Amino acid sequence: MKKLSTLIFFSGLFFAKNSFAQRNEFDASINAGNATIVLHGGYERFETGNYFVAKSFSPSYFLSVRHFFSNRFGLGLTLGYFADHGDYSYLERYHQYYLGSTYTRSSYIISPEITLRYFIQSGLKLYMLVAMGVRISSANINISGNTIYADARPQTHVVIPALQYTPIGVRWGTKAGGFAEFGWGYKGIINLGLFCKI
Repeated sequence: MKKLSTLIFFSGLFFAKNSFAQRNEFDASINAGNATIVLHGGYERFETGNYFVAKSFSPSYFLSVRHFFSNRFGLGLTLGYFADHGDYSYLERYHQYYLGSTYTRSSYIISPEITLRYFIQSGLKLYMLVAMGVRISSANINISGNTIYADARPQTHVVIPALQYTPIGVRWGTKAGGFAEFGWGYKGIINLGLFCKI
């Protein structure tokens, strides 16, 4: 009886593990254009008057894991990173200060994501994705000696909402493959990557 119980126990663990594993996906991706430019049309202006204008597109990098509770519904978590640089100034009403100043910045994104598959075929899936998380940024601002407005303090650390809406995502492959996502938000307009099931 003890051997039978042990066999049932380990068989249950084996099938549970394999059932769980088949429903998990891990992916790594990169997008064209970081969240700053995509979300804000090339600039960011915070309520405090801090004004950031990115000089160039920078890629964003993402690692994601998601668990599918059914063939169509999945819940996951994404971690992202991007770095950008550009021009910094401070705006208050009609006056602009710290002109000629620059910034370099690192940003991290942490976001839960919901995935809904609406077309499923062997080796091909179409889906949509919605998400809301946070972006944590830290900037190094060089004010170039422009201290004419003592009350204007550069905002070097910010925590702001990070949103993503992807109406069209395409995945090809079974145990492993690639994907392309087209949407709007912290993953940019186009997000490309690779995935695997473990």
